[in-house]
Amino acid sequence: MRKELRIAGFGGQGVITIGVLMAKALGQFGSYYVAQTQSYGPEARGGACKTDLVTSDREIDYIKPTRLDVLASMSQPSLDAYAHSLDSSNLLLIDSTLVHNVPDHFQNVSSIQATFFAEEKLGMRVVANVIMLGALAKTTGWVTPEACKQALADTMPEKVLDRNYEAFDLGYVQVTKER
Repeated sequence: MRKELRIAGFGGQGVITIGVLMAKALGQFGSYYVAQTQSYGPEARGGACKTDLVTSDREIDYIKPTRLDVLASMSQPSLDAYAHSLDSSNLLLIDSTLVHNVPDHFQNVSSIQATFFAEEKLGMRVVANVIMLGALAKTTGWVTPEACKQALADTMPEKVLDRNYEAFDLGYVQVTKER
């Protein structure tokens, strides 16, 4: 079955890294076919940024999303830009530290204070994306925590692995259903 995910935010939040980690967890350490694409503005930091994943139990013949199942938004401008691409009943996951205005018509909203937890609980804003990865793993149920941690181990330097595992676990446990 084909599933589609868009993760959006601004440059510097690690949005592309979430996409790469999720793709590895699903494809390399899971049993799915995966296509991951990315797009970002000309600014190195602060510009618009998104990554799309298409995953399936069959070979993927078209790598771009046609009907999103999940939108994960890490900033208000990214939600404003991409909210139209998600049906109101499909999953919207937000970083509630930076996203405050969710349109009322969305029926399936979950949130995680990814940026707040990264700064206040872990002391490292840079792991907000891994907190969001944990929240995505939990809310979608598409991938196991073990596969995500294997993807982290395959991608991150060993000296930061423990902090990233901690960030992942925090996102997995702390994500909440809003509506």
